[in-house]
Amino acid sequence: MIRLHPFTGLALAAAAALLTLGADRWWLSLTVTSMAVCLAALAGTAARLMLTAGAVLAPLWLSQLMVHALFDPAGSEVLFAGGPLRLTLEGLTTAGSLGLRTAAFVSVFLLYSLSVDRVELVRAIDAARVPAQLGYIVAATLALVPATAERARAIAQAQAVRGAGEGSGPAGWLRRKRLLAVPLVLSSIQDATERSVQLQLRGFAGGSGRTQLHPVPARTWEKPFGLLVLCLAAAAAVFLASQGGR
Repeated sequence: MIRLHPFTGLALAAAAALLTLGADRWWLSLTVTSMAVCLAALAGTAARLMLTAGAVLAPLWLSQLMVHALFDPAGSEVLFAGGPLRLTLEGLTTAGSLGLRTAAFVSVFLLYSLSVDRVELVRAIDAARVPAQLGYIVAATLALVPATAERARAIAQAQAVRGAGEGSGPAGWLRRKRLLAVPLVLSSIQDATERSVQLQLRGFAGGSGRTQLHPVPARTWEKPFGLLVLCLAAAAAVFLASQGGR
């Protein structure tokens, strides 16, 4: 795959998210999600993308289903009613549309976070003369999900090797989750503490007088290409939104 400048990849991800959120078309959201999975498969990160996206989307989909579909008091096409539950076709359509748009948004930015070189991203933001704190926040946000997932996998493997958390049923499941959650939270706090020391040692933020030993290369066409993609995505989203319908 072509190695793009971090800002070019970010522009492509933002354009795809802007288009799907603004246009509100189920087929467009499904297409963008499918393309993200295909690109992840080419990069060898399809499994990580789908697992992480599933962990993020499952509670979101459940909440959208409960809010818009299972307790909808306004819909006229009632599919099921019993007690406090009232499942309507309008509510199910709204929940499905929101779920697809959320899936597209999450997929494109997860694909970007899994494929971008975070060190290059921080250096690129630093070279763009924006506050260094912004670069750290962006990089830390992008690194949070994959880093936490990798740390959780390592802890689970370590617990399995030492034979901890054995047992079946709900009690065994709760025991395994507790043995995973406690070291995961403690290691995250320790990582944040060590990172603050490392940032102070490297002079974060050092100001405009600090130079980079290895600046991130960018092709001459990448900046206008990224701006063009964002403008086209905004124009397409406005056009599709003005047409109405889904």
